[in-house]
Amino acid sequence: MRLLRKILKWTGILLLVLVLGSVAALCIYGHAPARRPDLVTALPAGVPAPPHGYPSEYTSMIAGYFFYDLIPIENGPPVPGVVMKADIQYGTGDGIPLSLDLYSAEGAKGAAPGILLFFGGGWRQGRKDQLRVYAQYFAQQGYVVAAVQYRLREEGLWPKSVQDAKCAVRWMRAHAAENGVDPERIAVMGNSAGAYLSLMLGYTAGVPEFEGNGGCPEQSSAVQAVIDIYGPTDFTEPVRRDHPLIVGYMNGKYEADPSRYEKASPIRYVTEQSPPTCVIHGTVDQLVPVTQSDRLVEKLKEKGVPHYYSRINGWPHAMDAVVAVNNHTKALAVNFLDRYLKNAETGKK
Repeated sequence: MRLLRKILKWTGILLLVLVLGSVAALCIYGHAPARRPDLVTALPAGVPAPPHGYPSEYTSMIAGYFFYDLIPIENGPPVPGVVMKADIQYGTGDGIPLSLDLYSAEGAKGAAPGILLFFGGGWRQGRKDQLRVYAQYFAQQGYVVAAVQYRLREEGLWPKSVQDAKCAVRWMRAHAAENGVDPERIAVMGNSAGAYLSLMLGYTAGVPEFEGNGGCPEQSSAVQAVIDIYGPTDFTEPVRRDHPLIVGYMNGKYEADPSRYEKASPIRYVTEQSPPTCVIHGTVDQLVPVTQSDRLVEKLKEKGVPHYYSRINGWPHAMDAVVAVNNHTKALAVNFLDRYLKNAETGKK
């Protein structure tokens, strides 16, 4: 009997240690890097602060997604006063029809700034309606918004999805008059893989190999503003370049051809003439580390490019699925767009 009690005692202690150790590991793994007050820009007046975050990716996911309201990311309900035209073909990719959905305010008159939205999904999955909550909100604020479907998986390997994105910009410019868009004021926005496409659009204007032949070749694919929500910026970073999503998208490892990975990295194209950029990233993001955005913002500062940087403490990848984070993101994006696109304060084209 004594032996049994000892066995039960030590078994209980061992289980307690294992449970506490597991909880500690969950709380510690994915912890946030040091704060960067030298990079973060002041929150504009009227933009709500993001909610308080958590010490690690796992604790933020558990607490955030269980205790916060989530938005309908995909196929959200219609919004009064917003008109949507679905499945408009904007070009082709190797013979594959490419489509977008167009959102605008009901009864809008005159030429408004245009925005193109690109969804995330690791270049493997996703749909153009994933960012409908953004599209409808921007349309309510007086923008004409295109939610773009681009090629995925093997059909969209780099640089094909970049070429699709540029084709969509050229289409918006070619059809600006009929859709009430000012062709001189076009912005792009995306999250994750879609943010990557937006950054490539913003920083590679005039690079022939990224244009493709999907349609509207007479038009420019240059854009006047970029919004990057937790997007990868540098494929050459040693700790990230072997990630399966990047290797799959690049259709080969870094070691096989480092120059391809360099050409695929948006940060390599930042110059003094790059368009104003808004960067939004959570500090406990383990899929795309916040250091990727830190390095981009350092480059933007170095080159004197106007920018916003919201480095949101304690939130992981896909944080904008949480209503409170999404409200911050939308408000900051509109403030940025109103300043650098609608009011054309910067003068950069």
